[in-house]
Amino acid sequence: MTAGCVMRGAWRGVLCMSIGAVVALFATPSRLQAQRTHLLIVSGLGGQPKYSDAFRKWGLGLADVARKRYAMADSDVVYLAEEGPKDARVTGLATRENIEAALARFAERTSTGDQVVIVLIGHGSGATEDSKVSLPGPDMSARDFARVLAPFKTQQVAFVDMTSASGDVLPLLSAPNRVVITATKSSFERNESQFAAYFVDALTGDGADTDKDGRVSLLEAFRYAATETRRYYEQQSHLQTEHAQLDDDGDRKGTADPDARVVAGQGDGALARRIFLGGGSYASRAGAGDPKLAGLYKARFDLEAQIDALKRRKATLTADAYDDALENLLVELAMKAREIRALEGRSQ
Repeated sequence: MTAGCVMRGAWRGVLCMSIGAVVALFATPSRLQAQRTHLLIVSGLGGQPKYSDAFRKWGLGLADVARKRYAMADSDVVYLAEEGPKDARVTGLATRENIEAALARFAERTSTGDQVVIVLIGHGSGATEDSKVSLPGPDMSARDFARVLAPFKTQQVAFVDMTSASGDVLPLLSAPNRVVITATKSSFERNESQFAAYFVDALTGDGADTDKDGRVSLLEAFRYAATETRRYYEQQSHLQTEHAQLDDDGDRKGTADPDARVVAGQGDGALARRIFLGGGSYASRAGAGDPKLAGLYKARFDLEAQIDALKRRKATLTADAYDDALENLLVELAMKAREIRALEGRSQ
């Protein structure tokens, strides 16, 4: 019998089940496997040298940290830049044709439960379905991205549009099992965006790692970048002209303040907190050299996925069945967290 199991009447023999049984009932097989991440970075037209240089710097920073810190395979990291492959770290020119081809290859190679992260850096324009990212040659619109993302039905997709005037793409690209992040709230916020610089800082540095597990989730990166963007405008004594948004529950409504409540499982942030550049297989820096610690982090990650899967099944269960299954998983999660703290020498 699993620790913390509550016995309730007629459900006595069914509810006090092992974690393995809960997994079998409520989690899909893909949730239990190490997730592989496929990353597409696009830096578009700068228009001026200062922008082109900044966009390239941010794109290279993301590509480098993905390969080096998070040990992603070269084949899983595609960086398309304004000026094309001036060095080996750049895959090709940031054209609409190359973007569509890269995502088509991802669609062929990815498995159920894999993660696909698309990061757009540059200038944006237009509104609603005609919202565009400025590229060499024909621009690519929100309508175009909706079309090329359609094949990813069983993968976790993160679409991070850090261009100016990007806000209108969110309701068009919002979908189940998808994170959509935009640098602005609407197409009317057209000024130069500061959000991109801080979002890249979050993923390439340590300041956004709030739970200190050696990796940065998209939720952590979003919160860090939104906070630092707000601080920037305050320090400059300027009116804030960009308000980043996040949606990951498929309701087509973004928020500037996702909460990712683990127990309630409601609101935006629950999926974004579980997407990392290194995928589910990367545990922590400490775990990279300690198989036992790495295994504990992997177990914790899987339990979080099982809890999310159970919450999505809540409407199909009786209240008692749901409460007991959730309690079992939360107890197991707490035990794993305690083991991790003890192994890392943290105070309990």
